[in-house]
Amino acid sequence: MPRLPRAVYALGWVSLLMDVASEMVYPLLPLFMTGSLGLGKEVVGLVEGVAEATSSLFKVAGGRISDRIAARKPLLLLGYGFPALLRPILALAASPWHVLAYRFLDRVGKGLRTAPRDALLAEATPQEQYGRAYGLHRAMDSVGATIGPLLAFALLPLVGFRGVFWLSAIPAGLAVLTILLLVREKRGIPKPLPPLRLSSFSPQYRRFLLVTGIFTLGLSSNAFLILRLKDFGLSDAQVTLAYTGYNLLYALASYPLGMLADRFGLRRMVAAGFAVYALVYLGFGLSSQPWQGVALFALYALYSAAFEGSSRAYLATLIPPTEKASAIGLYHTLVGLLLFPASLLFGLLWEGLGASHAFFFGSAMAALALAVFVQGSARHTRTGGLP
Repeated sequence: MPRLPRAVYALGWVSLLMDVASEMVYPLLPLFMTGSLGLGKEVVGLVEGVAEATSSLFKVAGGRISDRIAARKPLLLLGYGFPALLRPILALAASPWHVLAYRFLDRVGKGLRTAPRDALLAEATPQEQYGRAYGLHRAMDSVGATIGPLLAFALLPLVGFRGVFWLSAIPAGLAVLTILLLVREKRGIPKPLPPLRLSSFSPQYRRFLLVTGIFTLGLSSNAFLILRLKDFGLSDAQVTLAYTGYNLLYALASYPLGMLADRFGLRRMVAAGFAVYALVYLGFGLSSQPWQGVALFALYALYSAAFEGSSRAYLATLIPPTEKASAIGLYHTLVGLLLFPASLLFGLLWEGLGASHAFFFGSAMAALALAVFVQGSARHTRTGGLP
């Protein structure tokens, strides 16, 4: 089996370090908001919705700028460097607006870096290795996401929420240093781009945007899964450990599932991801015991490992090389814009009708997305499309 390009490993290390920083904060944030700041779950939904929408708005901008200047690394430095400087806002937070400001500005950085990073991965990797490359990248990303909550769990009794937030700046800074020293690219010639029009992309790409839009309307932030585990009776420390286990399983499964996607077919793996998500959210709506919640969280980790890498790899097969970052950015922008009403709606359903109804809605939307995707995939196969 041929070795993956060095750029894949370098970008993997960058994501690992940044996820250590991010995941030291993320599992504590909903607990900090609802506990220390006394906020309701609808405010959690509002903050998460604004954060993800902001990220996605900047993803298309980051992609277009990257294609325009024919370079990826400058956007990576900006996108990873900016969030590394923002930790004091969260560490000193005394109101919901401080948390919102941190999440908004942090997601600006994520938005600027995501499309150039994914485009650089695709450009550095032969198409027959896409599943492995994206799977390895997601695996290293998830290793960082496993280390982060473990550090938070160990440090929380010693330094409290705010101390953990301060210390998360260290791995974030190391991620930026890794980009400077290890990430290499062959820059192209800057060129003007035509206006970004959806009609200029393939029918398969446009259909995948439709399916993704349906699916995203039923998505919820992982913050709600954390709160659901809390509802089942787990303590703050147990929730943090469960989230750590989720990230560990994600990390262990991503690469082998990426290899499986290369052999089994990227479309099939994406369809399986929709199906598992629907079952997991149905389970979260029906369950009431702590062990059930932990088991469902583990199954959710397998969904994430299979779907997130394979969906990005599948997307890379549908887009033109000249506007690769733009197409990736447009995809992520659609997801993020819809995550705002999706997260807000999920929080409102939870507060108004109960957690079960919110999770049932998410399950139903995933099932609908699966039906549309399978119907489109069958048509694509008959016309001789990619596997």
